Amino acid sequence: MECKAYKFKETRIELIPIGDVHMGDKAFTAESLEKLKGYIDYIKNHSSAYCFLMGDLCNCATLDSKSSPFAQNMDVNQQIKEIVKILSPIKKKILGAIDGNHELRLERYCGYSPTISICERLDVPYFKNSAVIIFRLCCHGTRDVSRAAFVGYFHHTTGGSGNSMGGKINRPEKLKGIIGNCDFYCGAHNHSMITGHTIVFKVNETTEKIEQLRQIILTTGGYLQFNDSYVEEKMLSPMKIGSPRISLIVKRHDDENGKDAPQKDIHVSL
Repeated sequence: MECKAYKFKETRIELIPIGDVHMGDKAFTAESLEKLKGYIDYIKNHSSAYCFLMGDLCNCATLDSKSSPFAQNMDVNQQIKEIVKILSPIKKKILGAIDGNHELRLERYCGYSPTISICERLDVPYFKNSAVIIFRLCCHGTRDVSRAAFVGYFHHTTGGSGNSMGGKINRPEKLKGIIGNCDFYCGAHNHSMITGHTIVFKVNETTEKIEQLRQIILTTGGYLQFNDSYVEEKMLSPMKIGSPRISLIVKRHDDENGKDAPQKDIHVSL
């Protein structure tokens, strides 16, 4: 697990976590590609939009995996080349990448992860299994002092998630048991887009007060179509393809003493 901080001048940024592309799977169709390129164009054309890569960018099917290598339309080298080509227009706006279970198949066999090659070609930070990212907003002055910060935890997640919405969001919610004070938790793997929030209490050691912390839980979508896919074969529900959009917002606010006390807010669009 690694932690990395980024600074932004803006009072609002958008983060689009992209994962479960499964480049090379025949269920990644022309429609899937068009949808993915739509997100890439949005990130490229909006100065305050950024991306994090959630794993399973490549399909990496093997003879003993659930997905068959005979259901692929390109080999791993082609998969890497194609995903790098698609992501290249936004490579300076990709904040990092983690592995998914499909990339880890190859790592278990030969110690090689395609995500490393993708990150090296795009010059993107590689975090392997999970990442903690600090988003420092409203940075000002010569020292880029931040007025507010958000913490996000990113993990592909593992294991079966069932076919219910509750089962699917249980996986990223369990990340709270690893790091408890994040503002939002992103999990991939189940190809769905679901979000919810919880409230926990935290102690402010400075003010000696108990405060509320609103935490967002979300699953980050996928790009495989239903027909003739593993999803159809296993009687899993068809899902809307795509990725969520997370808005991190800092609002101007004065406390009871009239002092500047910026308020944080998070919106998720599915």
